[in-house]
Amino acid sequence: MSVPGQSASFDFKRYLFGNPSTLSLWLASLDAATGVARISGVDAQGPTTPFKWMWGDGSVSNGFFPQSHTYADKNKNYVVKVVSTYSGGGQDSAEILVRFVPPAVVPIALSPVIAVHVPNSSISLGTRLYDPPTNLTAFDTSFFLIFPRSTLEYILSVAATVQRDFVNDTIYLYKAAFEQYMLRDSTFGGAYSLWFTDPISFGVGDAFMRGEIDYSSLFHEMGHNFTLNTPAGYYYGGRIDGEANAIYSESMAQIFQHATGYEVVNDYQTFGFSDDLMFDIKQQAIRTVKGLRASYDDYVNAGKPYTSWNDPSTPPDETFGTFMAIAYKFCEHAENAGGGYRVPLKRMTKLLQGFCLDWAQRYDQLHNTAAADTFRSTLMVAALSYAFSTDVREEFRRLNFPISDQLYNELYNSPTGVNNEGISAPLESTLYTCFPNPFNPSTTIRYALPERSHVQLTVFNTLGQQVATLVEGGVDAGYHEVKFDASELASGVYLYRMQVRPLDSAIGRDSKSGAGEFVRTRRLVLLQ
Repeated sequence: MSVPGQSASFDFKRYLFGNPSTLSLWLASLDAATGVARISGVDAQGPTTPFKWMWGDGSVSNGFFPQSHTYADKNKNYVVKVVSTYSGGGQDSAEILVRFVPPAVVPIALSPVIAVHVPNSSISLGTRLYDPPTNLTAFDTSFFLIFPRSTLEYILSVAATVQRDFVNDTIYLYKAAFEQYMLRDSTFGGAYSLWFTDPISFGVGDAFMRGEIDYSSLFHEMGHNFTLNTPAGYYYGGRIDGEANAIYSESMAQIFQHATGYEVVNDYQTFGFSDDLMFDIKQQAIRTVKGLRASYDDYVNAGKPYTSWNDPSTPPDETFGTFMAIAYKFCEHAENAGGGYRVPLKRMTKLLQGFCLDWAQRYDQLHNTAAADTFRSTLMVAALSYAFSTDVREEFRRLNFPISDQLYNELYNSPTGVNNEGISAPLESTLYTCFPNPFNPSTTIRYALPERSHVQLTVFNTLGQQVATLVEGGVDAGYHEVKFDASELASGVYLYRMQVRPLDSAIGRDSKSGAGEFVRTRRLVLLQ
């Protein structure tokens, strides 16, 4: 269902670097029969000028909280924008969705080996390490009276598809698949990863399924499942567990959570999400990235109390500020680099996928020593540096992270990490959304191949006329990107199409059988 005024171009800059917003909104009530929506909120700055209300249906009004509005058409959803004006001329704004109808999706084909299931009956879980909770059940139909079960499964499967790419397809598989099951824990207020079960699963409390679905937090738990089950041959799960786990596990889950939100929102049309569904996911991502920013600020204001060890004898988690600082710094660099989150995160995980017995021994999960503390810190800093091809050691030293230069150089250049040729090829051919899009005058197009193939990557105008050939010939398996320079073309909408054909391995020529051919077309917009 379309929502007027929504844009696919989205980033976290405002929430990571701007002044923290003091304006919050919530839907106080909604009468689906009469169309009357009542919205309340608070602005901690206490403006004396009435708020400006843009109701999403063309109506505009002014007034303090709460305000009510009657919608004539109850067959669509609306984004309401509220603007605060302060003495001195400053402003702030916030948005909220008024939903009358369920979100719509037009599903695209996703690989079944990466599906997420929300079963309607309990399933039996095996385990590789810990005993799973005994009270796990299924979410029955009462949780899906408005929001279809299949829609949630599709949204989470899209997120899993994105996260599989983040770990370079190098993950533990159960029965040749990485399927996840979302199970109900009615006694729990949040959600948690069960990365060690077969099949892989996560527990979710009822609150996550009542009202607005907390997509961002679900992406977080799925991030645990992926990052604790990579690399395939020697995964982190179980080998870093305990009081020293968070500098890796929680940092990576936070990064995966926000990288997934960013990539899904900016590519929502490709996955067949409606504008209002994109808005829901975006608002949840904004909410949690605000929390990330606040936690980073708290860490700095508290004197930067770095630690990779959570003292089990004390109630607070002493590592909280440390792992939130790592996640914040990743997001900061991703936003400043302007190339999205996908590529740097794949690079970061590629280094971390050098994990092996030697690294596990130096990580020393069971002991709180200076040597282990330095290894854990330097490992994450080396991975962040490799992610952005930028040495971030001094940034983290200023945050009180202990870093060994000798160890940093070893990890950064480790043959089992960055240069590891054991990273598996993609499972299927993929043509990704270009970045940036819209663009001026150039953009980068990314694609992936599971095996060496003949690739033809071309650009057409809307009349079907070919305007550029970017790739033509044999290309090795793996992840690739090519730059499209459109400086000689007029502004407008263009299409780029990738055709992949198998190569005859015996003679090195194109296969003419047509078997296994992959064709995908995507849209791009040039703004000169």
